[in-house]
Amino acid sequence: MKNFSIVLSTVAIILAAVALLMSNKSGVSDSAIADALRNNPKIVVDALQAHQEQERLAQEQAAAEAIKQYAGEISSADNVPFTGPKDAAVTVVEFFDFSCGYCKRLAPDLEKVIADNANVKFVFKPVSFVSNVSPYQAKGGLAAAKQGKFMEYYKAVMAAEGGMSEADVDKVAESVGLDMDKFKADLNSSAVNDALAAVSSLTQKIQVNGVPSLFINGKQAYAYSAEEIQKAIDAAK
Repeated sequence: MKNFSIVLSTVAIILAAVALLMSNKSGVSDSAIADALRNNPKIVVDALQAHQEQERLAQEQAAAEAIKQYAGEISSADNVPFTGPKDAAVTVVEFFDFSCGYCKRLAPDLEKVIADNANVKFVFKPVSFVSNVSPYQAKGGLAAAKQGKFMEYYKAVMAAEGGMSEADVDKVAESVGLDMDKFKADLNSSAVNDALAAVSSLTQKIQVNGVPSLFINGKQAYAYSAEEIQKAIDAAK
């Protein structure tokens, strides 16, 4: 992988140099430019780094604009689990994957914040790209919500150690008291599949490429502990 990255970097530098030669309008000979680049390769490296930084800033700006555009959809609890008042003044949204190690680490902190903020709405939007069982876990969460037991399911799956199989997910569902026939039916229903697809579509539109990702009142919150989340909530009130 490291060698592959080096090759990509080399190719990028060569392409940048070629582009510079092709765009030359100053009247300086191509051979003089080529000699300058050969003798001062850092020129190309610096130019490439500057270009990459411009691209990064442009991507961040595009993401910020998308988040602003879809703020209402981000905060919406339509067809996804939530806890707290429907009309709460503050809404916290978590995009997460049940198989994500970082999401599992954050879960106890988030659960503490939920317990300490009865007047805040917490919305859960499961994604499913970390492992092969992620889609089943995510659909299981949506199915559990239809029986009013999402938080029980969420806590149990997040507390599970190691990888899970679909059979393990079923055991968790049964352990939290779900009607398994209804659970299976809901898990495989078009409503659950459509809800999961809608979350996936939203993550693409707002460029959520990593989890956990938290949003408070439609704005991204870079908070990864109970203390940080609480501060962000207090600031939004």
